[in-house]
Order: sequence, then structure tokens, then C-alpha cells
Amino acid sequence: MDPVAITAAMSEATFAEVITSSSRQLREILFSQMNIKLKKKNLGLHVHEKRDERIRKLHEKLKQASGKRETDICCELVRTWLYSKRAMLKSALDFLGVPNEDGLVDTEIDFFKELSLERVRELKAHLCKNFSPEHVKIYMQFVEIPHTNDID
Repeated sequence: MDPVAITAAMSEATFAEVITSSSRQLREILFSQMNIKLKKKNLGLHVHEKRDERIRKLHEKLKQASGKRETDICCELVRTWLYSKRAMLKSALDFLGVPNEDGLVDTEIDFFKELSLERVRELKAHLCKNFSPEHVKIYMQFVEIPHTNDID
């Protein structure tokens, strides 16, 4: 799993959702560490536009990322976002017959590595009935389900 590649491939809308699912404190730390400053001019007039611009700049910087720090940032962003997608996680685990508590498991997720291409296709089709195909693909890539990139 390459969290930078997963993050880079996200649409702008999904990346914005990923960022906004993180705490404000974490977002401000990220903006600071990645040297993305808030322009103070007319601060109150276009708050949402400025936020959206900062998120776009952060996404562009993370697309170019190559260091361990940026990789860790991308990994944590996706992990936090997926935590907010527990309905999708639960649906996947239930479909596979894996005991879970609202999409969370106490064991390692090694069982994914044993899935056949056909089973992965079935899982993806099942999830895409109720969830965004882009979100499904991100989840499947992040937990390293085999054959994820081999299917459409």
C-alpha cells in the first residue's frame, strides 16, 4: 500500500472530505508543516473559498510527496477518514463473513490477502451498490486487498 499514491489519485472532492474528517488542529498542523499559509486579506468575506484553496494546495503538495513524513501524513489521513466510513467497512466485513464490531476488528486483517480475483470482484460489486466507487477503491487499496487494481 502506498498512501501517497492513494492520496494523489483521489478526486479533489474526496480529498477535501478526507481533510475535513480530520480535526481542525491536525489540519492546521498540516498546513503549517507543508508551508501553506492563510492569506489574511478579507479574511471574513471568503472563508470557505480560502479553506478550499488551502486544501487544494495541500493536495498538490502531497501528490508530489516522497519523504517518510509525507507518507506517514497520507497514511494517517486515509486511516482517519476510513474510520468515518465505518458503514462501508462493516458492509465489507459482513459480506466476507468476518466478525466485526461496527466495521472494526480486533485481529490483523491478513484474511484479505487470501481473496481470489473473483471474490474481490464480488466484494467490490457489493460495496459499490451503496458506496462511492472511488471510496470503495481507496478502502480496498488501503487495506491491501489483492487484485484491486486489476478490476474495474
